[in-house]
Amino acid sequence: MGLIEDRLEEAAETAYSQPIPKTLGARIRFLLKQEKGVSRAEAARAVAEKIGKSQRTVERYRDDQIKTTKPETAAVIEAEVKKLWQPIVKAKKLQAAITTAGIKVDVRGKFGFTSPRGTTNDPRYRRLSRRLDADTARALYEAKQAGASEDELAQIVADGLRDDYFTDGGTRAQTLQQVELTTIDHIRFQLG
Repeated sequence: MGLIEDRLEEAAETAYSQPIPKTLGARIRFLLKQEKGVSRAEAARAVAEKIGKSQRTVERYRDDQIKTTKPETAAVIEAEVKKLWQPIVKAKKLQAAITTAGIKVDVRGKFGFTSPRGTTNDPRYRRLSRRLDADTARALYEAKQAGASEDELAQIVADGLRDDYFTDGGTRAQTLQQVELTTIDHIRFQLG
């Protein structure tokens, strides 16, 4: 995956209304609750398999007998919790982003411009933090689902920024035809 695709995935995965549980024990107890229709021992085995630990270790995490773990294990547990945390809230926020609310983007990259007379300036670095409209958000997620390249996703972001920021919805720079976004140093998206 490319940087933009990773950040779109991160925005969708972290669009919850409450923070994930903070302690190791609370995170494990949450994961255990997600194993529905099985015994406690079967749930512990299933979680142990997901995080690469023994069933007994998972039970000790659950009972707060072990309160810390290696950073690698902590990262795996956090990723598992984030995948399962508030799926309905995340789905509603994603749906709102692609239908009405749009998506916030914070980007630092090299922007170049084309107008009827040719390139207006050499590309230069800018940092922009703007809300892209719902059509742009939908185009981004649809392109991501269709397997678009990093350059294609960057062009969708650039087109959204052209409409929102550079031409201010058509009130200025009417002759600006294309904005290109290259050499992205930083990009983050936020739903909601």
